[in-house]
Amino acid sequence: MKSRRLLSILPIALAALLVGACGKAPLVPDAPKGSAQWLRNIAMACSTSTTDASGAQVSYQFDWGDGNKSQWSQFMDGGVAFADTHSYASLGSFAIRVRAKNSKRASGWSPALNITVVPGEGVVAWSIGFTDPESQEDSADFSTNSFAIGSDNTAYVTSNVYGAVIARKPSGSIAWKFYTPDLDEFTAAPLLADDGTVLVGCSTNDFIYALNSNGTVKWADSVGSEVNATGALGTDGTAYFQTTDSMVIALRSDGTTAWTFPSGGGNSAPVIGTDGTVYAVNLDGIVYALDPSNGSQKWASSVIGKQVIAPPAVDPTRNVLYVVDDEAGLLQSVSLADGTGGSVQYNAGSDASGPVVGADGTIYVGGDGKLSAVQPDGTAKWVFVPTLAGVVSTPAITVDGYVYVLVVQGKKRLAMQGTDSLYAVNADGTRHWACGLGEGLSGMGTPLSAPKLDASGFIYVGDGYRAWCVAGVSAPAQSIWPMSQHDAQNTGRAR
Repeated sequence: MKSRRLLSILPIALAALLVGACGKAPLVPDAPKGSAQWLRNIAMACSTSTTDASGAQVSYQFDWGDGNKSQWSQFMDGGVAFADTHSYASLGSFAIRVRAKNSKRASGWSPALNITVVPGEGVVAWSIGFTDPESQEDSADFSTNSFAIGSDNTAYVTSNVYGAVIARKPSGSIAWKFYTPDLDEFTAAPLLADDGTVLVGCSTNDFIYALNSNGTVKWADSVGSEVNATGALGTDGTAYFQTTDSMVIALRSDGTTAWTFPSGGGNSAPVIGTDGTVYAVNLDGIVYALDPSNGSQKWASSVIGKQVIAPPAVDPTRNVLYVVDDEAGLLQSVSLADGTGGSVQYNAGSDASGPVVGADGTIYVGGDGKLSAVQPDGTAKWVFVPTLAGVVSTPAITVDGYVYVLVVQGKKRLAMQGTDSLYAVNADGTRHWACGLGEGLSGMGTPLSAPKLDASGFIYVGDGYRAWCVAGVSAPAQSIWPMSQHDAQNTGRAR
């Protein structure tokens, strides 16, 4: 009788043992790890891992959130990271989840990785135009150095036909528009302070405006002359501007004047060294080094000797300032210590841009319809000639070594998507891609719109009657001077 009862219990015990060993599902996997921004129609990856309590191998399946699920993966040891790829055909926001299974049961779905799918590399993400609110037939021109990008990727763009500053949110909505009382023009890009204040000088009146983050006026100062160039921002929040025909002015964060220096005026933006020294180039090509505490002159140099329009670049590792004149298109280095001429002299050519500097010290400059990469000794590393013949902007460099430049033919007319005009150049000087924008206007005595990069890799540039945002894949280079005025906020300050 006992043996019969034992025989009847054995299958139950064995089943219980099997359920205990193999009937439990693996632990719910970790939330997938990967980029929060994915590019449309480009396969990208995310990864996860989990373990099984019994030590069994596990398999994974992703739910991509767009109606598609991956095939179950092959079985592998628990705790080993597994990655899978997917491409999205549609733009928008998606939640990626993953689950795991052993040979018997599947786990529940993991917490989500929330992603946003954006247009692929070299594709226009958005563009904006602007018309005179009183004369709808008139369109604004965004051909000059128009953009600044906030830490939240809000784009601030100025119009060089009407007195407007426009703030556009990453979501696509226009946060606000600011108009000067008489719709006076802005040719300079805004300067963004650390507290979100937007600072911009006007090119057809003598005011510098400070705007709150909601677009209202914080203060407006008459400085006695027009301002055609972007300012620069010191570490203490002091902003430095150069007026067209008279001086360099230092403005405290409350709008009061800290000091002025009679530079003679100029159309080039000031820049700031790592020690706070302010460098400005006047209309005659004289470079001034100014003490930030009181505006006193440290030295003056006539090495350049010709008008400069595009902003200089500071290379603190080599203790030089790189300047390109607007007449001969000569790239030259000037010692930060005493203003003497350095070893770099490179003929960039006509319609030269401002310089930028890569992580290895390579200087990139546009001129004569081409983009040049110049060694720190002044010799050419390579020269890229765009298919589109025209004026080449100040470049911008990415962390992956791509160089972006805008090329315009100098015609003030709109040809949307008609001609390659924004170029991505590989680190070896070969073409990576090109994107067709409008045909902009050059030769206005102000710098051509220089590409700005945000931390997500988007490229912002003004061309003709529209301002554009184009998808890239690389954040700004962690280099000496990766774009015009150093960074996306236009601080003009070396780090």
